[in-house]
Amino acid sequence: MSQLKLTAGSNILTLGTILLVMAILCTSASAECSACDWIKEKIYGIFPGNSNTDKDSASGANSNLEIRSVLSESSDANALGNDMLVNVSGIDENDLILDVSENPISYIPGAIHISYLDFIDDNNTASLKTLPEIAKILGEAGIARSDSLVVYGECMPCGGGPSTATYAYWLLRYIGHDKVKVMDGGIDAWTKAGKPVQNSSATRPATTYSPVLRPELYATYDHVKSGAVQIVDARSPLEFKTGSIPGAINIPYDGLLNGKMFKDQAGIDEAFRNLTGDKPVVVYTTTGVKASLSWFALTMMGREASLYTWRDWLKANKTG
Repeated sequence: MSQLKLTAGSNILTLGTILLVMAILCTSASAECSACDWIKEKIYGIFPGNSNTDKDSASGANSNLEIRSVLSESSDANALGNDMLVNVSGIDENDLILDVSENPISYIPGAIHISYLDFIDDNNTASLKTLPEIAKILGEAGIARSDSLVVYGECMPCGGGPSTATYAYWLLRYIGHDKVKVMDGGIDAWTKAGKPVQNSSATRPATTYSPVLRPELYATYDHVKSGAVQIVDARSPLEFKTGSIPGAINIPYDGLLNGKMFKDQAGIDEAFRNLTGDKPVVVYTTTGVKASLSWFALTMMGREASLYTWRDWLKANKTG
């Protein structure tokens, strides 16, 4: 008799497992059918709730079964879920990898190297080299505007972190590059995933880079003082206290990071909790490099944002 009970129990467990798997498939929006309803009814018979109320809640979003947890384990509910930021496993074989670190000691195989400093002109108020100079740098490195790029790099003067990569991303978008992403976590995430590195960067035949400027991504002095924008000072609290653009709120760029990686959506939303309304946002730091990280996060949130520099503000007010 005990063996018969054991066999019956095993059969019920097997049936329950099969039905549970089928029910998971039925949770998709396209699986609304009478068969799915029948499967759910059978599961309620095997795994009964305490009442009809339990049964009703189990058929909705707050299921008492393990279906929801199984599904949630297969995807990150907090993932940013956009085409600006990519993890190591999301890099495509057709992507061209660009390392914009200042002096890297190792490289991802196949990566081209251009230091982010090569794009900066300390004698230029806007902090950028001219458009022809930038296009020449990219073209000589073998990069065309049609290439699909994945950018990574570290800002060593910043103590590490992806602001050089987000700055290069912003710059590329500013000059019309469409297919570009930032690799979250940089080369540290690459090596942590067990991927190889090498001691030298790759080279490519020179080409022509044909920029198409998007001026709305780089704020002007007149735009900043117009009153039509929210201004974010992304520098440290100490720098903010020593002087800032009137009306700016201080949201330090490093509050968007967990180590060298971006926080999840909830963390980014929390960092920008003091932004109000739907006004466009202008974010600035001294040269814009660190501000680019905040601009990047705002853009991922779907906010209209542009970059600015504290340097330009100071010069305009000295001569104004």
